[in-house]
Amino acid sequence: MPAMEGFVATTRALDAIVERAAAGGDRAGYFAAMYRAVTATVAGRAEAGRFADAARMERFVGAFAARYLDAEAAWRAGGPVSESWRVAFEASRRWRPTILQHLLLGINAHINLDLGVTAAELGGPSSLDALRVDFDAVNDVLAELVDGCQGALDQVSPWLDWCDRLGGRGDEVLINFSLRRARAQAWSVATRLAALDGAARAATITAVDEETARFGRAVAHPGVWPSTVLLAVRLRERAAPRDVMALLAAVRPPVAA
Repeated sequence: MPAMEGFVATTRALDAIVERAAAGGDRAGYFAAMYRAVTATVAGRAEAGRFADAARMERFVGAFAARYLDAEAAWRAGGPVSESWRVAFEASRRWRPTILQHLLLGINAHINLDLGVTAAELGGPSSLDALRVDFDAVNDVLAELVDGCQGALDQVSPWLDWCDRLGGRGDEVLINFSLRRARAQAWSVATRLAALDGAARAATITAVDEETARFGRAVAHPGVWPSTVLLAVRLRERAAPRDVMALLAAVRPPVAA
């Protein structure tokens, strides 16, 4: 496979989801747009020689993205998906969740469940540690994109910006907390799954999926008081989904990263 071809294929697949979602006003495209920014950043660093083994990183990113791409395609076709992704995709059909909630629901399903499964499948019990570099690199890019996402959200969610100024950058703190939690969870899942196979591995994945879905439901329905605050935020989110996706897809880490 020519260098970077895997990144190109993944980026094109994400572009297709974003374009389709933008055309239909589908908020499921919010996470896809952010994920497109992540993939573009990792690909750019691989091309610039920022990774010791760019080909391995390309395989890792491709396998990781495939879990989301397969879930998205299955959902659109009316097929079965993991409970974690079902929670995220169902939220995209409702008006009430904020942009931030949509992003957190996608992060929850893709990192807490998919990332650990991907690492275990590619690494196995004997070579999982070698994949830790790639695992950490993907998570580092996500963390670095938080500042960019903050700027994008400020443009399209003005009352979230007001909450930031009142409460101290609340959305960035929440995303960072979710990423730290997800990173630790994903590596724990990977190490558990790497030692298992067959029915034991499948049962463990199901259990992790159920736990991840519970957290997703808490994000989607956080209780009376948080939901009241989020409703106020949502009422001021008047940008068209297409414009939100364009902003998220264009996010990049700070130049010094």
